[in-house]
Amino acid sequence: MKKRFQLFLDRYVFTDNLDFDSSVFNLLCIVGTFALLASGAGHIVERSNQFMMFIKLLMIIAAILLFVICNKFKVHKQGRWLTIIGYCDLFFPLIFIFNGGSESGIAAYFVLTMIIIVLLSHGKHFFIFMAIHIVIIILCYMTEHFINGLIFPINEFQHYADNIISIMVAGIFIGLVIKGISGLFTRAQIKADIASKAKSDFLAQMSHEMRTPMNAVIGIASILQTSSDLEQHKDGMKKIEAASKQLLGVINDILDMSKIEANKLELLEEAFDFRNMMDGVISVMNNGVESKCQQLAVDIDSNLPRWFRGDSQRLAQVITNLLSNAIKFTMEYGVIKASAQLVGENNDVYTVRVSVSDTGIGITNEQIARLFSSFEQADNSISRKYGGTGLGLAISKRIVELMGGNIWVKSEIGHGSTFTFEVNLVRGEAPEKIMEKLSADNLDFTGKVILVAEDIEINREIITALLESTNITIECAANGNEAVEMFAAKSGGYDLILMDIQMPEMDGYEATRAIRASGVKNAQTVPIIAMTANVFKEDVERAHQAGMNSHLGKPVVIEDILRMLFYYFNNKLL
Repeated sequence: MKKRFQLFLDRYVFTDNLDFDSSVFNLLCIVGTFALLASGAGHIVERSNQFMMFIKLLMIIAAILLFVICNKFKVHKQGRWLTIIGYCDLFFPLIFIFNGGSESGIAAYFVLTMIIIVLLSHGKHFFIFMAIHIVIIILCYMTEHFINGLIFPINEFQHYADNIISIMVAGIFIGLVIKGISGLFTRAQIKADIASKAKSDFLAQMSHEMRTPMNAVIGIASILQTSSDLEQHKDGMKKIEAASKQLLGVINDILDMSKIEANKLELLEEAFDFRNMMDGVISVMNNGVESKCQQLAVDIDSNLPRWFRGDSQRLAQVITNLLSNAIKFTMEYGVIKASAQLVGENNDVYTVRVSVSDTGIGITNEQIARLFSSFEQADNSISRKYGGTGLGLAISKRIVELMGGNIWVKSEIGHGSTFTFEVNLVRGEAPEKIMEKLSADNLDFTGKVILVAEDIEINREIITALLESTNITIECAANGNEAVEMFAAKSGGYDLILMDIQMPEMDGYEATRAIRASGVKNAQTVPIIAMTANVFKEDVERAHQAGMNSHLGKPVVIEDILRMLFYYFNNKLL
């Protein structure tokens, strides 16, 4: 019995699943119910007033109902109001009148309700609750003083019994609250220590994941500087490209996780071809599959519509994460299966279920419990052996939730895993116009002059090299001040400006505002494009507020720059 009661307290009072207010509310209901039962038993022995017994019964029922309702429907905040005003103050006048008034030993109930008010209310709520409570107590004592015969008398035995019960109730409640507060602080400290260790481990893993490809880039670049072998140069450049993409993947994961932590991860809304999206993911994954001699089977439900509206890149990111893990944790000659099924449809909103199964090493139940957590990995030893940031599943979970779905996993050690997620996608239509392909004919910008404001020399060289084939004229500024001066000196003779944001002396925002306000010809109309690593939504908005026309994220993708230039030079999309 004692063990069951302890389990009951651990579940409804001393638990991390509830906040402090909820724990105190539950504690009040539990202690109050037992106190009322004890007090009721005393009144039965004394053969007290029947109406008093009815009031006590109502209070017991109220305490139990409040406890059940608030825990079942998670309305503890509303329970606070019900408890303080209803349970304590509404029944208090009845107890006062039918239990001897000021002669009764219910003074400790005042203390009990005062404690509840102090613990559960703050700011203006504290003064509201306290005022209501004090007014009710004063009215009760004034009623006793001015209205004779209203108070039901009690005998001496009942007086002492009520005193003892009231003191016991207040004492038990205060003791359990102190114990509960102590436990909450202890658990909070333990959780903080665990979180701190998890983040330290995470940072150590990130350092390893970022330094490894960076070391390859620096090392291969050093080798190529002293080599004149053309084949070695080609091979080295391929390895540098692969290492750079690996590093970019780590950086993207960290940025995505930062967005999730700040609750700023958002989805795009565009038409996309589901089968083409899946084909693109599979084609990227095939290299890894072939290198380990694995089999990859793909099954797409024929009932799935071809076109949907949503964020195809984020959806592909989730599937890529799952397939990448399946390939990574499956031995050579293993089997991997990917499937997409239609599981429901309502008013053009389709529920799509995607599963990725493998015959890999499997996952324990303990690992599954923290598999989708931020800054935690299923097993650090596995991470060290197989590599990876450990952020992919946490990011995937958030993306799936943003798409109105959920993700789960079934696994058995040594017998592989099956990751499944469901998302809600709106049916879309094929775009009426397909963008023209990039070609030398529509990307000849002879006669056009652009200004590149960028403080990093190698970035200026990269932009110049990337745009060399377009015959465009490029002039460079090393900071915002130079950009403003060059624009004024050329009397606004630039067709477009690529503006970095983080620059010394004057940043991109200030430079843009200075150019717009300069009064120089073309100052108000020249397209200014933010070209920056600041890629969050608020960064894009801030760029527009400063007077910029568009936004390009770093690392720069050549196709994006070309499309941007074509749009502003020809006033149409490419």
